[in-house]
Amino acid sequence: MRPMALRWIISALIFSIVTPAPVWSQWSLSLGVQSDRFWGGSVENAPERKSFRPYRPTLIAVGLERRAGSAGLALRFRYTEASLGLEGSDAVVALKGAFTVLGIAPELNYQLLTLGPGNRVLVHAGPLLEFWDPVDVQSRTRLGAQGAVSLRIPMGGRFGLSLAGSVALIASPLQSDELIDGYELRPLWRRGIAAELQYRL
Repeated sequence: MRPMALRWIISALIFSIVTPAPVWSQWSLSLGVQSDRFWGGSVENAPERKSFRPYRPTLIAVGLERRAGSAGLALRFRYTEASLGLEGSDAVVALKGAFTVLGIAPELNYQLLTLGPGNRVLVHAGPLLEFWDPVDVQSRTRLGAQGAVSLRIPMGGRFGLSLAGSVALIASPLQSDELIDGYELRPLWRRGIAAELQYRL
């Protein structure tokens, strides 16, 4: 793990724990799923511009958040199994179960506005730390960043629903010696749609 990323994560955790309760007064737990699509990762140096990249995984995420008014600080852990796809303009060939991925995502969020009775629109931003474990190949760590917009909907009592769209960027989880001739690495972009069930403590 890079020293800067480690310092950021430790600082965020310490801040959330030691900040007095009157300032950071509301805790919540979340459980969610996210559907991802990728572009980048690698590219063919040919007119077809085919790419090897992870292919359409579904993530499971658990999170802990602490809020004060419009601001929030959260830490989420994500897990998925992803295929490796060779994508072109007309077809896709995918190898199932090529990766297992564990992600750690600390974030800051801020409430932009309210819609109707209790619905809130938030923006989110923070770093990403992901551990990619390919089958029969050495695992690798990737660092990146992400941003998101979410709509939070109260469901009565302590429960709520969050619907979010996100964009993220990390270094390619592939390595140059794993690519066939004629391909080169590219940063990996990801867009995702997520739904979370939240429980206010």
